[in-house]
Amino acid sequence: TEEILNNWDELKKKEKSQKTATDGLESVARSLPGLIRADKIQKKAEKTGFEWDDIHAAIAKVREELDEVEAAAKGDGDIEDEIGDLLFAAVKVARFAKVEPEHAMERACDKFIRRFAEVEKLAEGQDMHALSQEKLVGLWQCAKQKAEENA
Repeated sequence: TEEILNNWDELKKKEKSQKTATDGLESVARSLPGLIRADKIQKKAEKTGFEWDDIHAAIAKVREELDEVEAAAKGDGDIEDEIGDLLFAAVKVARFAKVEPEHAMERACDKFIRRFAEVEKLAEGQDMHALSQEKLVGLWQCAKQKAEENA
């Protein structure tokens, strides 16, 4: 099976006139959602041997990128670039964990919406703008705990 896939990859490279690995990375459609595109780019890079040893190295890279986001938030660097690097590194962790990053993001969005709905319910009709950050965080923690108890 691996030999067939390698032959297929070689045929596609020739068909698309890709002479270098970079040509293959650049061929990944920009129209794809960002997480899917990052996943495909990383898969192509992995085929060249450009890969972390394990998930722990990938997690360390996420921590490094998070530090760079924090520095950029303080004015040392381009925050958009650093957030992009952080998301790209997170996709790598997802790949090691055999998690589809786009699916994980969809689940995270759905979970956030459910918890937010619970926060609104717990706020009992109060204007959320009028609530303190501390109160909102407390309601969020209650919503999170309730969700965990119901899981």
